[in-house]
Amino acid sequence: MTASHLPDHCRLLNEPAPQPGSWNMAVDESLLESAVSDQVCSLRWYRWDQATISLGYFQQNDGDAQQGPWEGLPRVRRLSGGGAILHHHELTYSFTVPANHPLAKSPPELYVAIHQPLIDVLAAHGLNVEFRGVSFRSASEPFLCFGRGDERDLVYQGQKILGSAQRRRRGAIVQHGSLLLLTSEYAPEFPGLLNLVEQPGRYSEKLLNALTIDFSQAISTALKLPLQSGNLTDEESLRARTLEKEKYSQDSWTSRKKQV
Repeated sequence: MTASHLPDHCRLLNEPAPQPGSWNMAVDESLLESAVSDQVCSLRWYRWDQATISLGYFQQNDGDAQQGPWEGLPRVRRLSGGGAILHHHELTYSFTVPANHPLAKSPPELYVAIHQPLIDVLAAHGLNVEFRGVSFRSASEPFLCFGRGDERDLVYQGQKILGSAQRRRRGAIVQHGSLLLLTSEYAPEFPGLLNLVEQPGRYSEKLLNALTIDFSQAISTALKLPLQSGNLTDEESLRARTLEKEKYSQDSWTSRKKQV
């Protein structure tokens, strides 16, 4: 595909099994590289094989970062900025879009383009989720992302249940986000979506899997890009394995103090 051609579809990758944080972040970067070099658009849904902290790109990994119920959990550093995310009882997505797609020209619009379809799907299931609408900052930002507030966060009954972050590379963007489903014992102050509904039992694992399909279709419609189910290419898999080995599993990446 040449740089002058817009993508004519979006590849859907639905990970069959939970994976370690180092692999999840390596795959997201590999997909970003595909968006840069081959103008490939990808929507990926995945889970984590254990409770894991992903640090924001510029975040320190000492001091307050080591204090709390999450102390001792495995950690990985993301490409995107923002606060740390405790990945536990959740759905995680990443969306990569090449530089020549109109949404890549306006990163704030990409947040809305992904979050609005999620609002619509949840509304169809009786869950009235909405944009926060306002941002708030403090002199000392909380360590965990879900303690921070951005106008594009999704909230339910006033509680943040989805936040996203981006990274741009040569005009292409990867956006990934976390939909909090249930409270984690490592961060009991943050209720998940299913902790807030009146009948959580009706949201079975089967329904949650169906929601992933609904989310994907709604995002596809909003972006006017047909979905095509697929897998990582051999090149993407090799690149991800290399990134995991040489970067995301290395303490020198996770714990370095100065980001460039």
